[in-house]
Amino acid sequence: MDDNAPPVPASEAPRVSSLPADLAQVLSESERLAASQQLEAAERLLAGFPNELECVFRRGALLLGLSRWAEAEACFRAVLEKAPGHFDTAMGLAGALVEQGKAAEALPWLDAAAKASPDSGRVRYFRSVALDEVGRADEAAAEIGKARAMLIAPVERRNGIPWEVYVQVSRRCNLRCAMCGHETWQSNSGFIEAAVFDRVLAECGANGIHRITILSGQGEPLLHPDIFGLLDKAVNAGFEVHIVTNGTPLTPERCERLGKMGLAGIQFSFAGWDRESYESVYAGAKFERTLANLEALQRAVKGTKTDFFVKAVVAGDDWAEVSRRTRAFLQGRGIDKVFTMAANNFGGTVQTGRFDRRHGVWTLKSLEHQRRMPCRLFLAAVGVFCDGTVTACGCYDSNADLKIGHIMEQSLAEIRQGEPFRRILAAFASGDLADVPMCGKCDDPFG
Repeated sequence: MDDNAPPVPASEAPRVSSLPADLAQVLSESERLAASQQLEAAERLLAGFPNELECVFRRGALLLGLSRWAEAEACFRAVLEKAPGHFDTAMGLAGALVEQGKAAEALPWLDAAAKASPDSGRVRYFRSVALDEVGRADEAAAEIGKARAMLIAPVERRNGIPWEVYVQVSRRCNLRCAMCGHETWQSNSGFIEAAVFDRVLAECGANGIHRITILSGQGEPLLHPDIFGLLDKAVNAGFEVHIVTNGTPLTPERCERLGKMGLAGIQFSFAGWDRESYESVYAGAKFERTLANLEALQRAVKGTKTDFFVKAVVAGDDWAEVSRRTRAFLQGRGIDKVFTMAANNFGGTVQTGRFDRRHGVWTLKSLEHQRRMPCRLFLAAVGVFCDGTVTACGCYDSNADLKIGHIMEQSLAEIRQGEPFRRILAAFASGDLADVPMCGKCDDPFG
């Protein structure tokens, strides 16, 4: 146990070593690999430079991401021997210790960090976990209360105004994906009307909201009969417009048009490496056709400002292997920007993974050393359904269980300052979401 843990500075320290020019290329390549989720390859690259503290530190961070806690601990301790005041290294060491059940060893580092950086929500959160795990429950509760308040504070400073709006232009979806909560849908029809879409744009403009994502709750946006007209209107109005699609309604002509519209981002949903692995997840889709659409769309956006990437959400106990094979297959086809993740439980509507009794949620995540925090999406955004209903959850709330207002009857400011939203916000602040639909069963707000 490090009873005499060194003080940790309040701000991040600069690089822990001065790197020769040839190692700059190594760091750049490791960053590229990590950004494309090739963590194992990035870790192996950095492991070849055990005497360069910057490489050792970054390798430790990668090992945390790979859940190789003991190796991460060794890396961070090696750095701290020569740079004892490096903030992020001390935090990394504390995290590695907590994950190994060594909360008592982590606390001196977290105590020092809390004294030096009292306004860090990250420090408060990890310290609360460590305090809880050593049996100091009252102190842990106070600490996590501070961490939650720090996360909520920016919302209060904006008087509740969100930073982003999710817009459901189509309630209809043409697939029944394995990781999706489609079995709970009360309806599978409806498109947004021009008046509702115009109202959304007007409210975003009036409140300084620049980012609009075309997706909310459920539905495939490209099924809307005038999807290109809606996108053109939003882009021409100066908004940063993102769209999420399963790609199945595309044609070569539509790919060309979508790629040249000036969208800020296109997220293409795809997981698998052959017909069976893909179609078993995206029920109703055709592997060869969707793959052709994916490749055509990437060609169409090449050289434009549009950020195009594939997101593979994978369910099942073998999700890590499926993710790896998906990423390898797509990168072999020239799809270079691929992000994979374990499926969440869609606000408690899907029983995925195992049931975590402590937190009362189904999950593929390991929640042993995690605690519920305010949902970042809930804080940052609202969802607007095609009929104008506004939900507090732009991602999973298909049936308006979290309705907080109506865009045709209230302003966004009134909606986010209203009682329904404030009630959910207060529940997140307290950590008690037992009476909040979906949120209390969702596995997203952890960590």
